[in-house]
Amino acid sequence: MSTSALAGCAFRDGKEYCSLSEKLNELPILEVRPEASTQTESSYACSSFDGYAYASRGYRSGITRTEIVTFYEKALVEDGWKSSPNSAVPPGTTRPATGINCFFTKVDDQFVQFFIDSSGAETDEYTVQVTGPGDNGWSDNCTPEQP
Repeated sequence: MSTSALAGCAFRDGKEYCSLSEKLNELPILEVRPEASTQTESSYACSSFDGYAYASRGYRSGITRTEIVTFYEKALVEDGWKSSPNSAVPPGTTRPATGINCFFTKVDDQFVQFFIDSSGAETDEYTVQVTGPGDNGWSDNCTPEQP
């Protein structure tokens, strides 16, 4: 990863998010994949456009989108991730054509969200990504339960 890719968002609200992207890249959930999947790409960075730190993995798989989503929902729960009660799709249900329900955890005291890309089509390639924090510390469509 080049230094110039990080220059636009190295600091946001007095915090360094480039190091957050490195920590996201080391999360074990990014390496978890269905047996029928093979990794095709790996990346992490900090977006100068919206301030998000992110890490992602691309995979190729011979199984259906529904099977992929079901696999990750189970893996996320087993890894201690929480499903948002405010999500548009109730916890425990899937959106086979568009991705995965909202799952989140904390890394360095920051909420981060896991999702599968939402191309909306059955394809043999998919991307999983962990991202955060966005505006107001979270994204509009995935909000953790507030205490």
